[in-house]
Amino acid sequence: MTDKQNRWFVLAVVAGCYLPVAADATILNIAVPSLTDTLGATAREVLWIADIYPLMMVGLVLVTGPLGDRMGHKRLLLLGLAVFGVASAVSAFSPTPPLLIAGRAALATGASMIIPATLAIIRQVFHDDRERAVAIGVWSAVASGGAAVGPVAGGALLEHFWWGSVFLINVPIVGLALVLVTVLLANRAAEHKEPWEPLSPVLGIVGVVGVVYAVKALAHSGSSATEFLVPGLVGATVLVLFVRRQLRARHPMLDLTLFAERRFRIGVLASVVPVLVMVGFELLLAQELQFVLGLSPWEAGFFLLPMPIAAFVGGPLGGFLVSRLGLRGVVSAGLVMAAVGYAGTAAFSTQHASGVIMVCLVLIGAGHGAVQTVASDAIMTGAPQHRAGAAASIESVSYEVGAGLGIALLGSLMAALYTHSFVLPDKLEAVTPSEAGNSIGEGVTAARRVGGEAGDLIADAARSAYTYGFRLTAVVACVTVALLAMFTSVALRQRKPGRQETEPAGTASRGQA
Repeated sequence: MTDKQNRWFVLAVVAGCYLPVAADATILNIAVPSLTDTLGATAREVLWIADIYPLMMVGLVLVTGPLGDRMGHKRLLLLGLAVFGVASAVSAFSPTPPLLIAGRAALATGASMIIPATLAIIRQVFHDDRERAVAIGVWSAVASGGAAVGPVAGGALLEHFWWGSVFLINVPIVGLALVLVTVLLANRAAEHKEPWEPLSPVLGIVGVVGVVYAVKALAHSGSSATEFLVPGLVGATVLVLFVRRQLRARHPMLDLTLFAERRFRIGVLASVVPVLVMVGFELLLAQELQFVLGLSPWEAGFFLLPMPIAAFVGGPLGGFLVSRLGLRGVVSAGLVMAAVGYAGTAAFSTQHASGVIMVCLVLIGAGHGAVQTVASDAIMTGAPQHRAGAAASIESVSYEVGAGLGIALLGSLMAALYTHSFVLPDKLEAVTPSEAGNSIGEGVTAARRVGGEAGDLIADAARSAYTYGFRLTAVVACVTVALLAMFTSVALRQRKPGRQETEPAGTASRGQA
């Protein structure tokens, strides 16, 4: 039986391959306190450990997507799984923060092959437009739900094992996936193989990392002007060169001319911004639950559980509803739900209104899950089958840009707010380590080191400063998502609903599938 005839089982296999990749984007969120204590990681090192994973993939998927079109997506998937498995084992036993950052970069290399390969296989196997919309909905649910379930899985592991277990768990999963992919999937390379070159992804990585480094340095109180101006200017210049190269190339790795189509533009926007907000928000909430409320990793992961469950349900439901409500209806409704969830999180204390906060997490997860589904469908189904890898690259880039910028922007905003609001009585300033005002992790560590009544006062100041910053960051998340909901609703209202708006974009290209 071919993979086309057994397409739903193929979907289960590729979704299983993608799940650890999606979860790895956030599984470290719950391990931040353990990392800070065990490895002595600073606030900036913690952000880079989390950030290097999605940021590396921004450039790498520009190569791996088209490479899958040339060599076949099954082969690309097998290679990606092997690299991901080895990198997981290396990361698990990293003794220092720099080595862990390097291990995360290697994980990104494997993940950058797995993501476009799984999405392109779905595009090749599912020919019926409505079935493909549901299948991409499942894939998107794994993307958003997997990112949300990462802290839950991490919490369960950290309850019984050391922090490296959040990586080591990938090894047996990858082993099983390698067997299933080898036995069950067929390898098909594109008939029309376009050339590709390495300079574009290098420019993409250097540009994005330069800009993100500048953002992190700007938010850090001890940084000089040179430390954020130089990488910021270099990163912005390189990104301009990257865009110019893509627009002028005969065979661009990132086909920016697709942005001329309105549905595609809104699909990318609806993919980047919600992921940006959700991933950054979840990183901060995981630390609020552990550092401020004193929950164990398992308790914090369980507290976050409504978000991934809602995302897993919201993803396929969004794919089902898009043919009835249209792109505008699903995107607007999903974003409004998420905005209400962020508003509720900002308005109510996580300590005294846990039931309300859990309802808010359901709204956030379901809203983002549905939006990610229709955004992925709008991006993917507009491309012909022989360009499935290139289309998957664009979808993957949009997701990873959102995840990377979410950690960078919201994490840096949180760091600035924490530092600004960290206030100690005059009598404690002389005995308080200077790094206590950099982050909640360093503040709590400093409090333990000082000990006694003075240590308790330092810890109270750190928790108070973090809670203040977290609630303001939730307000920013709410406003950002609400503005996006208004913009997309107006942009999609410019054309009367019809076949193009109420059916998946791939309907017009049925014969190419």
